[in-house]
Formats: sequence, structure tokens, C-alpha cells
Amino acid sequence: MTAPNKTPEIKDAPRSGGMFVTVPRQDQDPLTKNRGKNPPLIDRLKKSGLDPQKLLDIARPGSATKSTTSLRHRLILIGFLLFVALPSAAFSAYMIFWASDQYHSTTAFAVRSANQAAATDILGMMLDSGSESPTSNSYIVNDYLQSQAIIEDLSHTIDLEAIFNRDQADWLFRLGTDLPIEDKIDYWNRMVDINFDATSGVIYVEVRTFHPDDSVTLATAILQRSEVLVNKLSEVNRRQSVRFAEETVARAEARLKVIRRQMLAYRDGTQEVSPEDNAKIAMEMISALDQQVVAKQAEMKTLATYLNSDSPRIRLLYEEINALESQITTERQRLGGGTSGDNGTSANDNRLAVRISDYSDLKLEEEFANQFYTTALAGLEKARQDADQKHMYLATFIKPTLSQQAQYPQRFLYSFAFFLMLAGFWTVVVLMYYNIRDRT
Repeated sequence: MTAPNKTPEIKDAPRSGGMFVTVPRQDQDPLTKNRGKNPPLIDRLKKSGLDPQKLLDIARPGSATKSTTSLRHRLILIGFLLFVALPSAAFSAYMIFWASDQYHSTTAFAVRSANQAAATDILGMMLDSGSESPTSNSYIVNDYLQSQAIIEDLSHTIDLEAIFNRDQADWLFRLGTDLPIEDKIDYWNRMVDINFDATSGVIYVEVRTFHPDDSVTLATAILQRSEVLVNKLSEVNRRQSVRFAEETVARAEARLKVIRRQMLAYRDGTQEVSPEDNAKIAMEMISALDQQVVAKQAEMKTLATYLNSDSPRIRLLYEEINALESQITTERQRLGGGTSGDNGTSANDNRLAVRISDYSDLKLEEEFANQFYTTALAGLEKARQDADQKHMYLATFIKPTLSQQAQYPQRFLYSFAFFLMLAGFWTVVVLMYYNIRDRT
């Protein structure tokens, strides 16, 4: 008998002039092979609702995993084609065949001051704190060119919707109609590039439209509006500088008028122009009276050597000396040399010394007010001179250029960027799927 594990052989019939060829028989399927040996097992599996072939596939190592992996790879490939390759190809075709040409115009300018102080002059910059700063105004112009104000100002002289909605403009890059101002600002900032170099203070403007002449027209209008803005800023700063000086002069003048009215009221009340001059006159009078007293006393002593004390001549001299001394005492009291005594407050206030003190205070305030007023006038004149000399202007380095060949849109760059965006999104989705699958 043939061994059970030995493969049976089939012998072909002999041919004339030939030889016998033995062909090995292929192994039968295990289920079919064992059906004859153990038919009750297959029948029991079928009666239980189980597929014997599927059970055999599960039992074979790696067969189910290979089929599942192959299906997953096919789905990933299909997803890449549907969501990355086809949209990228469609967008690239649109950019190459349908996207309209865009022509650019470039201009460059800077805000300059006619009397700009050197950067090393630290003291000058600290003292001239109210002067105009070209750098700060350059930032103002830079922000203005990217704001809603420039669109509203240009709309008075240029039809922006007509420029950005030409017939040759394609659907993707045209402006559109009846858009809100926020969308117009976003579109403006996409089509108009503003770059500010803080080191040199130069502002570079690049305008893109669908016709070369439109780009030049729009760039020229931007240059004009920037110049108008700089002139307004300079004029406002100049007016403020002069206004501050004028207010200072007005305050000094009002103060001087008040002091002069007080001086006039004082002179009207005392009925004297200057108490100091009256004091000089009083001192000269007292000095003259003292000289007369000394002379009379010397004469009386001389007469007393040969006349009696009761003689009329000596009594007359004695009376004259008393009168002169009384006059001297009165004049000294007017000057304030004596004590207040029983004169009272009103008598003390009428003394020449008190009047001189009040007059000196008023005179000092009047001199200070005069000096302040003179200084304020000089400051006003200097502010006016500075306003005439220190003004800002717009220095244009590059006039608006005319493009002869379209440089935009950058078709291959846009296509490649669109492909990278979709590929990145697709990669993230696939990685998230694998991550969720591994966790579950």
C-alpha cells in the first residue's frame, strides 16, 4: 500500500519513441482532503452557521491582516487622490490658464524735516521736545496707507471698484461689488504692499492691478494723499507751537495789566508818584534843618558870651532852635523813624516807610511782569520763526514705475503653496485616524 502522506503520481501512457513522464498531483484543499476522513466535523460547523473556509482563513497566520492592510492603503491612496492631487491639479490649471496677469507699480518716499537736529544732539532733542519728529510721522503715514481712511480718501478721486473689477480680471483675484468696508480693507492690503524701513525712514509702496496704467494711477494717487497727510501734520504741529507761545503772551499781558492797575490805584490813593523820591526829599529837608539848628545853636553860644540869657536876641534864637527841632521831629515821624506811640494803626499806615514798602512790592511785581511779558514776546517771535523754518515734507525717492511685463500672480508659487496646504491637512487627518485607531 502507498503511504498516506505520499503524493500519488499519475503516469502517462507511453508514446512511440518517447518515455514515461511523471507529474506530481497538487495537494487538495485541507477541508476537502479531510472531508472524507471526518465528515461529521464539517457538517457540524455548517449546521452551527459557521463558514469552514473563513475559519480556515482566520487560522492561517497573516492572511486576514494582509487583506485589511491592503484595503486601508487603497483607501488612503484614494483619499489622497480625491482631496489632495485632484484639487491641486485643478487649482494649478486655474492659475496657469485662467488667472489674469497683474501689473505692479513701485514708489518710495520718506518724511523729512527741513531743520532736523542731529541724532547726537541729546540736549537739543530734550529741549526741543515740541518739535516735529519725522520718524513718528512716518509711522503715522505707514498706518494711514493700510487703514480705512486711505480707501475713503481715494474714493473721492478714483473709482477703486472699476480698477479692481476690470473685464480682464479673473474671478479669484477681482474685488467684487457691494462689499463691506472690512472686506475692501483686506483686499486693499493684499493688492497694495506697504513696507517701512525704520532704519532709513523710507516707505516702499507696491501696487498691483490688472492694467499697467491703473497701477501707475493708483500709486500716484497714494503718493499725493501721503503728501497731503504730511502737510496737515506739519501744519497742525506748527499751529500748536505758535498757539502755545500766543497763550503765554496773553497770560503775561493780563498779569502786567493787573499789576499796573494796582500801581495806579496806589498812586491815586497816596497822591504821590514815588514814595522813594519823597523820602529823598524828606531826608534832604531834615539834613537842611539839622544844619540850621547847628548854626543857630552856635550863634546862641556866641551871643551868650556877652549877652544875658534873658536878652531878646537869645530868646529869639532859642525859639527858632525849638521850632527847627520840632520840624525835624515831624519829618522824621513821617519817615517812620519814631515809634508808633499813640498814633494808632491809621497813622502808622500813612507813614512814608510803609508806603515805600508797599510801593517796592508793587514795583517789584511790575518789573517781574514786564520781564515775563518781554520774554513771552521773544518766545512768540522765536516760535513763529521756527514755524517758518521747521516744517516737514515728503521726499520722493522713486516715482511710480510703469510695468511692461506682468510679474504677478506667482502661479507656480501659489500652486505649490496650495498643494502643501492640502497635503498637510491630509497628513494630519491620516495621523489622527491612526492615532485614534491605535488607542481604541
